Amino acid sequence: MTTIVIDDKTIDAKKMVEYLKTQRYAKIIDEKTPNAILQKSIDEAETGKVIRVCC
Repeated sequence: MTTIVIDDKTIDAKKMVEYLKTQRYAKIIDEKTPNAILQKSIDEAETGKVIRVCC
């Protein structure tokens, strides 16, 4: 198995992903990764640093 990471922010990259979706040998797994601020918040919540959540 080979892993290819495509940052699909450009039009060409989006076209490539759409093309690969039509191929029987390719399986597209869409992974959404949180940005740095969200990841920091997740880490703080998991380690118990969050005391109170508002609204």
